[in-house]
Amino acid sequence: MSIEATCGTCKRKFLLEQIGPESDNLGRCPFCGTRFGRHYTTVLVDAVKDAEVSGQRFVNALGRLQGMETGFEIDIDGALEDTAEQIRAHERKAAS
Repeated sequence: MSIEATCGTCKRKFLLEQIGPESDNLGRCPFCGTRFGRHYTTVLVDAVKDAEVSGQRFVNALGRLQGMETGFEIDIDGALEDTAEQIRAHERKAAS
């Protein structure tokens, strides 16, 4: 799953995969070269990969459920809202 981010320096959008382990810009903005989380480069790269893989698994699992004749409907919007809220809670906790 591709996840988009915005550079805090140049404000340009990029895909996390552009700074991940397979990129030429390991841990750096692909546009302005700013180093992201310079104290966490190794952890950052691993977290990018984990986020992309986990996001794709989430999409695949919900897609499989949605494709079955289960007799129920998945509240996709609710699942996405809940996911966003949990991510924001992590952000707030880190800022505290």
